[in-house]
Amino acid sequence: HDSHNIHFACKIWGLRATDLNQGVVYGVLTEETGMDEMLINRLNYNGVFGTALNRFCIQAAVGHPLTVYGKGGQTRGFLDIRDTVRCVELAISNPADPGQFRVFNQ
Repeated sequence: HDSHNIHFACKIWGLRATDLNQGVVYGVLTEETGMDEMLINRLNYNGVFGTALNRFCIQAAVGHPLTVYGKGGQTRGFLDIRDTVRCVELAISNPADPGQFRVFNQ
């Protein structure tokens, strides 16, 4: 419902908005984090900052059975964080027109 509210606000008040819809993102390595070795050793695997893919890798490494992600019916792909960052960059570099609401699905 939030997308409908944003669309309505753009229409009524002439706002501009871009809604980025993304799937499960994995990884933390970007060009910027790769510049300093202190930043490239992070691997989150918990439920807050981690991803399903990272959690699966950790569980497999320690011999723990893989846990179901969500309800177990996910069929979508995983997105590399560099692709996500590029999508955000494109949205910022090419803003919506006044009164326009647009959706980028990645």
